[in-house]
Amino acid sequence: MKRYIVFCSTAILILSSLLIGCTNEKIEQLNVYEMESFQETNLDSLKVIPDPTDISIFNTAFKRAKKNPGIADMADPHYKVELGKETYFLWITEESGTIENVNDTHTTYSLSKESAGEVYQLMKSYY
Repeated sequence: MKRYIVFCSTAILILSSLLIGCTNEKIEQLNVYEMESFQETNLDSLKVIPDPTDISIFNTAFKRAKKNPGIADMADPHYKVELGKETYFLWITEESGTIENVNDTHTTYSLSKESAGEVYQLMKSYY
C-alpha cells in the first residue's frame, strides 16, 4: 500500500511539472485591436507590440487579475488583446481595468489599480 501511495504521489508530481513546463510559453509579440463592439474588431487598428518589457507588463497584469463574482454583463470592450495562445477583451481606464477571455464571456477579471495604470499608459503610447 505504501509503495502505491509513493508511486501515485511521484506520478502526480511528474505530471504537474510537465504541465507547468508546457504552459510557460515565450510570448514573442502581443497583438492589440480597437473594438467597435463585441462582434466587430477594427482590423485596421492592429498594433503589434514586440517589446518584451511591454509584453511582460500585460502578461503580469493579466495573470494577477482577480476573478469577479457573478456572471458578467459588460458594455462593448475597448480592445481585444492576443496574448500568446489566449485572447481577451479589455476595458481600461487610468484607474481600473477589466479583462474577459473571449472563450468565457460570462467571467470577468479585475486588474489591480497599479496594473491598470501601467496597461493604460502603454495603451496611450500605442494608440
